Amino acid sequence: MAKKSTKKSVPPRTLTDFIQAFANYLSGSKYLKCFRGQHDASWPIVAGIFRPTFKELLENEKRAVRDLISVHPSEFAPDETMFDKLVRMQHFGLPTRLLDVSRNALVALYFATDPGPHRSKPTDGMVTAFAIPPEREKYFDSDSVSCIANLANMTSQEKDAIYQLKELLIELPEEEQIARFNDDDVIKRLHQFIRSEKPYFQPIIRPIDLLQPYYVHPKMSNRRILAQSGAFILYGIDPFKDLFFPYKIEETSFIVPQRAKEPIRKALANLGINESTLFPEIDKAAARIKNQYKKK
Repeated sequence: MAKKSTKKSVPPRTLTDFIQAFANYLSGSKYLKCFRGQHDASWPIVAGIFRPTFKELLENEKRAVRDLISVHPSEFAPDETMFDKLVRMQHFGLPTRLLDVSRNALVALYFATDPGPHRSKPTDGMVTAFAIPPEREKYFDSDSVSCIANLANMTSQEKDAIYQLKELLIELPEEEQIARFNDDDVIKRLHQFIRSEKPYFQPIIRPIDLLQPYYVHPKMSNRRILAQSGAFILYGIDPFKDLFFPYKIEETSFIVPQRAKEPIRKALANLGINESTLFPEIDKAAARIKNQYKKK
């Protein structure tokens, strides 16, 4: 009996390799696809505020949001919703329950080839691809997005109470579960925040809707979002809880070997994907020009 021939898959190492790998991936399911690149493959794939180093920030999410708005109120004046505010906070560097992603795989690859702050300890990078079922896809003005974004207005104790309430009601028929969930005082408080931006909002939140993530199409009014073909994955109360719900966002990883980072980034620059095109703000341009003429 003849032995079956087996071929070992060779991990991508060049820009051409990655383009082919991404093309193969995109030819699969018809779900919307987006990508995220990070310079350290060991990092968890989750919004910044849920990372272990920001545990205290998560516990004080409501206060941190108000601290930033209180010192820069004019920056947030144009924002109509809590989601708009979270996008702006993310832009200015405050970790939020938003995970930056891009519709452009090569933009994600650029971020994955960042050498990182500790060049003496190089790390492999990673591009994570997300397949978004239609049920997990929302726009910036969605009621589901308002429900989750406004969790940032709740205290840590209130968010814990919401999860405990969901667990308490889990065995009830769905209609009764929704009715009792929305009749609880802690959920009524969440209703108040949502209605401050959407007066017409109907109090029919399903418990699971506050725990599962959504891919969100943002307003394309931010120059960086436009330049990076950006979007967000918005996370609910706790992305680490092992929950069952249908239509999960599937993840696929592409490791970027640390030795391949520099040549891939140079190849991306030749295609016009570089710091100058991805960060179009004037302060970034000024810093680049300064460094260009700095003595070496």
